[in-house]
Amino acid sequence: MKGTVQGTVTDMDGRYVIAVPKDAILQFSFVGMENREIAVEGRQRIDVVMEDNISEGIMPAKPILLTPTQREKAEADNRFSFNVFLEISRLQGPNAFFSPISLNMALGTLYNGSSGDTRTEMNQIWGITNFSESELNDYYRTINRRLLEADRFTDIAIANSIWYRSDFSIKEAFKETSKRYFDTDIKALDFNDSNAANVINKWCLDKTNGKINHIAATPMPGDMMMYLANAIYFKSKWQMEKRFRKEQTKPDDFIQSDGKTLRVEMMEQTTSLPYYSDSYLQCVELPYGNGAYSMMAVLPPDNENISQLIEYLSSAHWERIVNQMKSERVWLKLPRLRIECNIPFNQPLKNVGMQKIFSGGFAHLSDDAFNVSNIRQKAFIEVNEEGTEVAAVTSMMIVGYGVMKTSNEPVHFFANRPFMLLIREKSTGVILFIGRIDDPRS
Repeated sequence: MKGTVQGTVTDMDGRYVIAVPKDAILQFSFVGMENREIAVEGRQRIDVVMEDNISEGIMPAKPILLTPTQREKAEADNRFSFNVFLEISRLQGPNAFFSPISLNMALGTLYNGSSGDTRTEMNQIWGITNFSESELNDYYRTINRRLLEADRFTDIAIANSIWYRSDFSIKEAFKETSKRYFDTDIKALDFNDSNAANVINKWCLDKTNGKINHIAATPMPGDMMMYLANAIYFKSKWQMEKRFRKEQTKPDDFIQSDGKTLRVEMMEQTTSLPYYSDSYLQCVELPYGNGAYSMMAVLPPDNENISQLIEYLSSAHWERIVNQMKSERVWLKLPRLRIECNIPFNQPLKNVGMQKIFSGGFAHLSDDAFNVSNIRQKAFIEVNEEGTEVAAVTSMMIVGYGVMKTSNEPVHFFANRPFMLLIREKSTGVILFIGRIDDPRS
């Protein structure tokens, strides 16, 4: 109770009996936990839930150390991701949201089976013509494992799996590489069994904490040879002092690209945040947990369409923006989000020049003739006052041939119109998720 240090422990289960005035305010503190204040308001019993303190008294994030070659690969993946996102945003609407790292890891697994012109094209489109196969695999193994260790206050999981028809001959070297560098689960599966899709969907559900289901449809194609999937799950709270207060969230207008007005739940706070602005955009960064991960929200100017921002925001511009951010007091308005996206990747990948994977060229995977027929990703994101929860699954269907500035006044960042968001690991710059939000409610 404020003004006292009195309290009597009655047993070892943590129950306390304290005589206090009915209008008292109780303060609770425990090492490693967030402090709580609760008004008694005449109650005879109060149950208190303490949460981990994720901002005070903790060690700041340790950077993930990459070799120069690995850093070059991270930058190449970001360039590729922005190019793919541009194509997705042209084809998808109103919201376009996906996980670049999930797509890149799925392609990285497939890369180990590629050969000839298919591998040459993947090298060129990825921008890694000077990379060896072992360097690429070392990079993904490093990223896969280090991301999981970057922040103990962030729940993150990455999983890879391959299911194959029992009479489809997968080369042992490909299996070994997939297991060693991508921690891939590899299992035989009868795709003609009516339960085959359920097996894959249950794996997706388990690996994404129940957020992604029904990635595989029933019945599965009769000529299905192999099914490859990558799943990523991310959940984290904002740093304590950056959290939004629920009582400040109020209904507000959100103006869509077509001029329609939506009523959304708009979160609001004024606080110091990394910030950047120029004549093309505004960008603000919200840190999670120990600071290893952050969400970046990007707005175009009032008089410009979100499509113009996406066209402008190449990876080169992105790196410059990130490097020039500085702390500002920001009056921030951000809508609550809960959206799902189902992204077909065949056309976006073809549009950026990755076409040959859809016609074969995988002699290092199998002696059987096959091609990639379908690549898609299902993604989910929820952003609220406490933090963010995100999940994505990238799937590949493989079939036999024949099937297809500083001042005293806070700067304003009002996301009351279409905007972009990105979630990244700060020390490597690796982009985990990227999206365009035109309808926060859907």
